[in-house]
Amino acid sequence: MKRKIIFYNLFLGLVLLIGLTWTSSLGLASGFESVYRVPIDGDVGPGMVNLVEKGINEAEEARANAIIIELDTYGGLVDSGIRIRDLIFATETPTITYVENRAWSAGALIALAGEKLAMAEGSSIGAAETRPREEKYISALRKEFGATAERRGRDSKLAEAMVDSSLQVPGVIEADKLLSFSASEAVDNQVADLVVADQHQLLEKLALEEARLVTVTPTSAERLAGIVTNPTISVFLLTLGFLGLFLEGITPGWGVGGTTGLVSLGLFFSGYIINGVASWGLIILFLVGVFLLFLELVVIPGFGVTGAGGIICILISLFFVFPTAEMALTVIPIAVILSLIGLIIMIKYFGTSHFWNRISLQKREEGYTATDKNQQDLVGKQGRVITPLRPTGTIEVAEEYLDVVSQGEFIESGREVKIIQVSGSRIIVKSIKEESD
Repeated sequence: MKRKIIFYNLFLGLVLLIGLTWTSSLGLASGFESVYRVPIDGDVGPGMVNLVEKGINEAEEARANAIIIELDTYGGLVDSGIRIRDLIFATETPTITYVENRAWSAGALIALAGEKLAMAEGSSIGAAETRPREEKYISALRKEFGATAERRGRDSKLAEAMVDSSLQVPGVIEADKLLSFSASEAVDNQVADLVVADQHQLLEKLALEEARLVTVTPTSAERLAGIVTNPTISVFLLTLGFLGLFLEGITPGWGVGGTTGLVSLGLFFSGYIINGVASWGLIILFLVGVFLLFLELVVIPGFGVTGAGGIICILISLFFVFPTAEMALTVIPIAVILSLIGLIIMIKYFGTSHFWNRISLQKREEGYTATDKNQQDLVGKQGRVITPLRPTGTIEVAEEYLDVVSQGEFIESGREVKIIQVSGSRIIVKSIKEESD
């Protein structure tokens, strides 16, 4: 009899354990309800794509009751907005897009993708102007907006009018104006589903006020990547990187210039790698380009195939680092122009490079001589340009060849010049004809 009671208790305990495990796995008990909140605050870009993907994956693993995509953005990259829209479509977990303040441009596309669209009082949605405003971009994005609205049972024409100002919707928007809605207007036109005072009221209306709210936040590395991949910061880092390496080239030993250049370029590439835009292959290609330029300057005289190949490798690697061609064609030229301006200033104030001393003809046995320091007696002497000053080059003075620098101007070979200043090993010359003028 006792043995039967023991077996009965064991069987009952096993049934209860299985039942509790099954109930927990389904998340049916109120204590297991959870809502995942993914904030999109700021520019829509690759970093936001990674954050939304991480949030959706975590919510699916936790079998969350819902995912709230919270929006406060003026827009950003269209392709990133489309990728986020696709991630929202792909998940089976219920999705709510919540416009806290504004959802413009790419943000509006994301907002329309939610199964439910809620808007805070005083918020707005729309104004999805393309840049550049060309027909092919307008047409493509208009269809994306229309298809997104149609999939969620919203008016596709109203969604398209947020992109294309040529569209007219009687009683809503006139031609030649982009459509934007306030929260109440969006609900009245059945673009949004409800207006709420705040996030707490949103959870109440969704009957999820008792649910555990989990906010998905980026890691420190992801935050850094978000800053680095901002176009303005990218221009700054590229320019600082180029100028740092060049400064290292015109000063002896390894110092602040080289360290600053490498750190800047390292931050630049790491940001795009963390965001999943760039690969290590592009970094290798960039380093190959730098190595080829180094060979051209140090080993191979003149400037030819090696130097051109190095520049091509650098430009290709930089171009494909960026998420869009438009961003690459904006950032790279600006960085190059700023670097050239800085390069000219550095040459003027720091003089020739110690690399130049290796590739210029300075062998004493061939009639060339290295510049001695503090040769103030050279000031006032005249000479003839042997190699064009661009602005550095070689001149002949009293049968000796000296490395000199002009005041920034180009002086062709054969011209007569005058030494006007000697600062350490730096000899500054000026065209005699220009001086007489």
